[in-house]
Amino acid sequence: MEIVEAGYQEYTRLIPNPYHVFGSAAFNHANEDKAASVHYLLFKDGKYRLGIIGGVRDNVLLSPFSAPFGGFSFLQDDTRIGYLDEALQLLSSWAKNRRLAAIKITLPPSIYGESFLAKQVNSLYRNGFVTEKTDLNYAYRLVDFDENYAASIWYNARKNLKIALSNHLSFRLCEHEKEKEQAYAIIKQNREAKGFPLRMTWAQVQLSASLMKADFFLVTSKEGIVLAAAVIFHVSKGIVQVIYWGDLPEYAALKTMNFLSFKVFEYYKQQEMEMVDIGPSTENSVPNYGLCEFKESIGCSISCKFSFSKSIL
Repeated sequence: MEIVEAGYQEYTRLIPNPYHVFGSAAFNHANEDKAASVHYLLFKDGKYRLGIIGGVRDNVLLSPFSAPFGGFSFLQDDTRIGYLDEALQLLSSWAKNRRLAAIKITLPPSIYGESFLAKQVNSLYRNGFVTEKTDLNYAYRLVDFDENYAASIWYNARKNLKIALSNHLSFRLCEHEKEKEQAYAIIKQNREAKGFPLRMTWAQVQLSASLMKADFFLVTSKEGIVLAAAVIFHVSKGIVQVIYWGDLPEYAALKTMNFLSFKVFEYYKQQEMEMVDIGPSTENSVPNYGLCEFKESIGCSISCKFSFSKSIL
């Protein structure tokens, strides 16, 4: 096997539809300003077998360098684990020849492809990569959503949903750019009130939304006051990811987040999606207990999201 450094156009031609959007050349090319250099690497042994995109920052090759997760992309569904072993050995040699200090790879949670991700975890471990982080990722499986949803969730979540429904809240998909920006503004207010960072600017959200299908939602009171919002990207076949959601703290007594999560699940069930990825509730493996309990209470299942690193020099 050999490693080939391609341009993003060639990478797109060979891997036009990676199994998650953050592995696409278009997404990474649009975010090239987040790294000192970006590399589109392909691995072939007569046929192209795998690809990976990494950005160099502080002399470290990062995959992803500006996304929730990265790792290898495959060209065939039945990629052999031996191909991954060879590719990792070549990647390590490539990094060493460029005198990079380390390689860091964060994989998607297992909901994005259990078999391929299990192979990557095993191959990374055996090829000298160490587990740097083990984050807990939460997702709702829409096969479980039906008219008995309320009975299936925790008692406190069921009680809160009942309160929310009694308040005659409304949920709608944003159609116009002004409404979408309003959704972002609500989330920004939520984060500022809680002291949490908002990593993407409105311009960056717009850029990402131009590269993939994106949905924006608003929750309003019966008086027409906007109370909560969500920004959700279509990131893989059958999977949407909650990029941001949140409510205005002064209206929390209306249980807007229980209403919002319920309506999001209902909407994507009707759209025949398979999964709503709500994302991690850990930071560097340390859990936010409140977020963990909220996501479990509304019916989410948990999977691990692994980050690996390997020192080169």
